[in-house]
Amino acid sequence: MNGLGKSISELTALEIRDHLLSGQETVGEFTAKLGQFVDAADASIQAFAHREDRVVALQAENLQRDRSAGHLPGSLYGVPIGIKDIIDTVDFPTEYGSPIHQGRYSVSDATVVSRLRAAGAVIFGKTVSTEFATTEAGPTSNPHNLAHTPGGSSSGSAAAVAAGMVPVALGTQTNGSVIRPASFCGVYAYKPSRGMVPRTGVLDQSPSLDEVGVFARNLQDIALLAEILVGDDNHDAATARQSPRRFVDVVNAEPPLPPKFCFIKTPWWDQVEPEAREAYTAFVAHMGDSVEQHDLPDIVRSVAAWHSTVNESELAFCLQKEWNLSRTQLSSVLQKRIEKSMHIPVNDYLVAKERMFHVMSAFDEYFASYDAILCPAALGTAPLGLESTGNPIMQTTWSFAGLPCLNLPLMNLSNGLPLGVQAVGAFQNDARLMRSAQWLVTEFIKRNIL
Repeated sequence: MNGLGKSISELTALEIRDHLLSGQETVGEFTAKLGQFVDAADASIQAFAHREDRVVALQAENLQRDRSAGHLPGSLYGVPIGIKDIIDTVDFPTEYGSPIHQGRYSVSDATVVSRLRAAGAVIFGKTVSTEFATTEAGPTSNPHNLAHTPGGSSSGSAAAVAAGMVPVALGTQTNGSVIRPASFCGVYAYKPSRGMVPRTGVLDQSPSLDEVGVFARNLQDIALLAEILVGDDNHDAATARQSPRRFVDVVNAEPPLPPKFCFIKTPWWDQVEPEAREAYTAFVAHMGDSVEQHDLPDIVRSVAAWHSTVNESELAFCLQKEWNLSRTQLSSVLQKRIEKSMHIPVNDYLVAKERMFHVMSAFDEYFASYDAILCPAALGTAPLGLESTGNPIMQTTWSFAGLPCLNLPLMNLSNGLPLGVQAVGAFQNDARLMRSAQWLVTEFIKRNIL
């Protein structure tokens, strides 16, 4: 326990920062104590691909030295953060979840890592990714039940935050790799609008679809990290002319009017597990007049095929070096995906890419009337077994459209596993989505208490 009356595994990023700024502990003392907890917990969960006490201690010493010299501490002073193993770091290897790149060190940090360090964060280790952020699962287990998957491909980041190993972690999403594992592991998560967060130094899996996301224990921490990460880095063309945003002030502000939401079952509602359908139906009823129900436009039914065409075509291009030089070290599943993708007609790819803007625009009419769209975050709770990371279909539409998404960990089912509600916002209106979601979470909790 500490001065806040919480165990070390329960503290949020903001609580850790304020605790360390108070001088009750040095950054080194805190991270060493956290390291002992992680060593014990991760023996069974296996959320981290790489973690080294010496590397963490050096970062802590540098922060402590700078503060002793009178430098103003950053907004993430001393906060330990997990980084998905497809995001470059100079002091930990980045192996892309593949034996092909075992022992690979990058010559520079990814932009997002550089921005976190500049804010005073401690890079606590690299979290497990599935192979090249695709579908071949890694060793990580779900902290709520070790026999179940944590989801993927950001398996380790979701599990590390859920298990209390770090308060926040970075992941990536190309289809459903942030929101789905967040739902399975019961943590908050954020997938930004396309082009908000630079991906320089992050593995290219499908550049048209890839985004860097955040896992956390609350929306305030997500807003803080988003504020640090968002903005043009002069390298990733997708972020060109993207200015910084004030997420924290917006999230902490009271909405000018109570937000309005629409709940969409999606065309895949019949695939949702029966108890999960009951839970979502009860959630909508529980929120009363704040949530109305609507159907999706017809264009959405074609999105899964378009998304697959773009993703698979670009995956084959991005992994051509591994395919040509180290094919036998790829999993059989990934080998088959790449081989199949080589036969996708170029015209099909170009048509599918052109549809991305049209799908995004199809939701303008919804956001003219509602602050956010709500829908299932997954087809149910985390599946049994570690062979599969689950079905990402509930994220496919929003990933293809490039819209911002949040996972809100509001429910638990009878098997003891969490189930999230997915909130989707208008393009480039991520801060408003967070503010509306904060209101929704507060109202949901208030109605449960009364």
